[in-house]
Amino acid sequence: MIHLANILIAAADPSLGQELLQKIRRHGYDGRVVDSLDAALATTRQEHPDIVLATENLVGGTAIGLAKTLKKTPECAEIPVCLAASSHSSDLKMQALAAGIDDVLSPPLDETKLVARLRPLVRLAIMRTELHRRAATARRFGIEIIETLPPTKIDTDYPLLVVGPSGASLSAALEGARPSFASDPFVADDLLSHNNFDAAILVPESDPTAYLDFCAQTRNNPRLFNLPVLIVSDPGRVEETVAYHHGASGFFNSPVNPAELRSSVLSLVRRQRLRWEIRKALGETLRAETRDADTGLYARNFLDAYLSDRVAYSAPRGRHLSIMFLRVPDIEGVRQHFGEEQAAHLRLQVAQWIGSLLRGEDVTARYAENEFCVVLPDTPKIEAEIVMNRIAGVLAYTDFAVKEVYQPVKIWARVGAAELAPDDTPSSLIERARANIV
Repeated sequence: MIHLANILIAAADPSLGQELLQKIRRHGYDGRVVDSLDAALATTRQEHPDIVLATENLVGGTAIGLAKTLKKTPECAEIPVCLAASSHSSDLKMQALAAGIDDVLSPPLDETKLVARLRPLVRLAIMRTELHRRAATARRFGIEIIETLPPTKIDTDYPLLVVGPSGASLSAALEGARPSFASDPFVADDLLSHNNFDAAILVPESDPTAYLDFCAQTRNNPRLFNLPVLIVSDPGRVEETVAYHHGASGFFNSPVNPAELRSSVLSLVRRQRLRWEIRKALGETLRAETRDADTGLYARNFLDAYLSDRVAYSAPRGRHLSIMFLRVPDIEGVRQHFGEEQAAHLRLQVAQWIGSLLRGEDVTARYAENEFCVVLPDTPKIEAEIVMNRIAGVLAYTDFAVKEVYQPVKIWARVGAAELAPDDTPSSLIERARANIV
């Protein structure tokens, strides 16, 4: 059975554990339930799940104790731990932060919140797995990189974007941060385009529509889609489920407990910094030995080796693996009319645009003369097609400036995608994706 992630649920109450399992299964995840600290530790060591979701109390221990032990166990230290709390408690959140727990879910634990909060932890686990997989392929080319990246323990001087006329009222709760204040989402858009932030906090007043739209647009922005966004709202102004449907990373009703807000922000900031460290480490595999000299993307020989490794890893574990192809025949037209140098310049620009519109865990390679392949690990085909069509749309609406061609150059990318099937080889997967190019 193909699934998005394996989640170990540790809950002293078996009925609650089964309830949580059914909720995540409805969204493409799978897992199992244990009730004790010892069982959770043993299962995590043996099965290495993508995430451990633990209730506050376990038979023979607590989620805090479980997290502390896992973080001290080398083979389990990277696994994200999420705590499902039984009550609102700023002390518990601070203890969880100190223990290395990645997120704390306060009641009520409805399905929308559960899945929304698990999703970024799943992507973080996927990024870590991708780092190990890509590093293994890179070693075949003589490249060694650092794979073990502990969570960043940042506590001060982290840049935050606070949006809303009353955002300054949160200053006391954000002690140690370096906040920038925007009076509304339109000002915030401008700040985001010129600055890097570790997280954003939205404090909507009156009509929250522009704030919710801002959150949703952030999720659709290739540069910002991982940016943590918290929403702090007066009761009744924004429903929590609506906030999560628009892509919020967390939600608080105001007035907010300062310690609770600060612990949540710190957890999100540390997670964001870790993502950037993983992305940086992934980039270390792109060197002269693996790079296509003309485009700066991965070369065909690296793609072949990587895809072979990825298929061998994903198929027996029932993991999604999608690939997509983008073919740009207009580059050949430029070559015929203007020359090799102009065609090479356009090809390089197209490659840069494609790379900029993808996640760090995606592998982008030059497959043929004017054809590019993207491997999207742990991604269903339906999601890959959304990404593929978005890239094709951006390319189609971009005016390319090619040296010594004194008019804008327009292109149209032909695209196709395929998802790994149980009996696929790398060759059959590629063949099916290329056959789907339209």
